[in-house]
Amino acid sequence: MNDQNAQNADKLQSVISDNLFPEVQHVSDVKQVLENMENKAQDLRPEQIRAIMYLRDLGDNAYLHGDKNPYESLINFIMEGKKLVANPSYYIETIEALIPKPPKPIVMAEKDKGGKK
Repeated sequence: MNDQNAQNADKLQSVISDNLFPEVQHVSDVKQVLENMENKAQDLRPEQIRAIMYLRDLGDNAYLHGDKNPYESLINFIMEGKKLVANPSYYIETIEALIPKPPKPIVMAEKDKGGKK
């Protein structure tokens, strides 16, 4: 029965100390999360997608350009450039969410015997 109480106490302490989720222990973990988010940082706008489609269509004109699409570097820049214009707060908020936070203190209010303060 004593082991059960110890286990319950450990569970209660982990809940009180706000340790419900695994904490990130290493910088490499944060780096991996940020690298995974890099391509999701900024969505392409409809105008950019239409521009990419238009440039691909222009580049497919074999009469003007032959077999190679001269606009491919511009298309790649539009697709990769979304990382350059991403809002920095997107990454900052992610890093802040990964940093372990100290436990929140429990404040016990003192009761008045008369019921009034």
